[in-house]
This record gives sequence, structure tokens and C-alpha cells, in this order.
Amino acid sequence: MQLPKLTGSVLSGLHCFLIAADQMSFTRAAEILCLTQSAVSHKIKNLEDSLGVQLFIRQTRKLLLTEEGKRLKGVVAQNFGDIAHELRDLKTLELSGDFNVSVPPTFAQTWLLPRLKHFIDKYPALRFHLRTRNDLVDFQTESFDCAIYFGHGKYAGLHSEKLMDESMVPVCSPQYADQNHLHNNPEQLMVCTLLHDAAPWARAGRNDEWQYWAQTNGIELPENSCTFDRADLALQAAENGLGIAMGRHSFVDQQLKDGRLVVPFDMAVQSPLSYYVVCRQDATISPRIKAFQTWLHSEIAEF
Repeated sequence: MQLPKLTGSVLSGLHCFLIAADQMSFTRAAEILCLTQSAVSHKIKNLEDSLGVQLFIRQTRKLLLTEEGKRLKGVVAQNFGDIAHELRDLKTLELSGDFNVSVPPTFAQTWLLPRLKHFIDKYPALRFHLRTRNDLVDFQTESFDCAIYFGHGKYAGLHSEKLMDESMVPVCSPQYADQNHLHNNPEQLMVCTLLHDAAPWARAGRNDEWQYWAQTNGIELPENSCTFDRADLALQAAENGLGIAMGRHSFVDQQLKDGRLVVPFDMAVQSPLSYYVVCRQDATISPRIKAFQTWLHSEIAEF
């Protein structure tokens, strides 16, 4: 069988042939394709001329496929089916399918989850899969679409887009502040128990947040401390009167509004790190990631 160039007329003829071969009728094929019967007959005759083979045996009231026609029908049906499937996927890919995101645990619990329904309602065909971790994702071996990092924004071989900055301030329960005379007395920290998030960001030391705050403000820190592997546990411990924790603004906003936590001395510092959406370089055009980033920026603007 001669292989013609895949011009528009050949592709159109192949499609016409497939419909006619399915229906075994030029008349029914014409109805399906919204063409005249003569147009269908003409397209298939041109295809046969291009291929150099006869595809149909034309009888008075009946069509039969030649052996070459049967072979071509099998190939065309499979490939047109694949093309149709891919086209459907391309049209819906941006708003459907599995969407896997890695997020730091406390950011997920205190900031993302209370807002996530807005995103899922907006894109109901997306199956959102959230996984929490403080360490970095290996995008080469793990099947994440993107991740939210709290860091410096520079990750080798990856694309990062800044979401928002962060500030930090010590927080504790109202009772703990009263008992330890902390209101406007940062020197009273020396009699307190510091509550540390031992993994505030990837590869951080267990007291890095407190040390950064203390060095920025020229404050001496006590030795007495407790550590937790998640910031929300340290904040819950502070709420329960175990000590004083370092609170990020995005984590403690609601507790401060509710009065469950207080800021005993207003000595907030800008964190040296920020939140970023991170993905592979070749995934930056992903409509799903773009939609997620756009939604995050809109929520951050409201926040």
C-alpha cells in the first residue's frame, strides 16, 4: 500500500472512510458527516487514488470492504480513537484529574485547609491530593505536581513563584502572660519556657526561629525549652499554658482574634524566609498549577 503524505484532504478522507466502513453505507456516512452522498463517495475515491488501492467493493445496494480496506479500518479506528481520547484530555486536563500537592503541615492545617473548599468548589473535576511534610520534594522520583515551601525561593532545577512574606512574634496564653508578668516586659522571657518548632523549614535547626528573633531584637533567651516537630503543636502547647511559642502571623491569626493567644510584647520581626509555590521547570505551563497559583494569590490578597 502506497503511503501518501498526510495532507488535510488525506486526513479528511481517512475520517470519511472510517465512518463509511463503520456504517457500511455511503448514505449513512453522509448523514453523520453532514455531507452529500456524492461528496462522501468523492472523498473515498480520492483516498483510494492516493493510496493506490481499492478500499470498498461497491455493489448495487451493498458495500464490502476489501482486504486492504479491512486492514486500514483497524489501523485508522485505533489511531483516531487515540487522537479523540487525547483531544478530550487536552480540553479537560487543565481542570480535571489528579492534582498532587505537598505542603508544610502547620501551613496546611491553619492556613490552607480553612480556605481549600473555595478551590475545590471552583474546580470540582480536580481530585485534590494533599500531603504534608517539612522536607523538600524530589520532583524527579515523586509524583507531585507542585509544592508549597517555606524557604529562600532558590531550588536548583525548579521553578518557584513567591506567594507571601511572613512575620514572627512570641505568643502565649493570656494566663501565662499574666503569671509571668510578660506584658511589655521581654526581659521576663528568662523565667519562661520556650516552645520550639524543631522543623520550621527544611534543614532548619530546632531553635532557629527563636534565635533569629532574639538576635534581631537583641534579646537573651532562657535555657528552659520544649521542642515539637510541628509548629501547630508548639502553638497548642502555648495555648495550654506550657510556655511561650514563636508564632508566624499566618499561623496565629485566628487564635489571636479569638483571644486564645496573646502577644505579650509587640516585637515582631520579618522572617528571612517566605512562602513559594515550587514545581518542575517543564510544569510551569500546567493549567492546573496556574489555576492553583492564581487562587492562592487571590486568597492571600484577602488575607
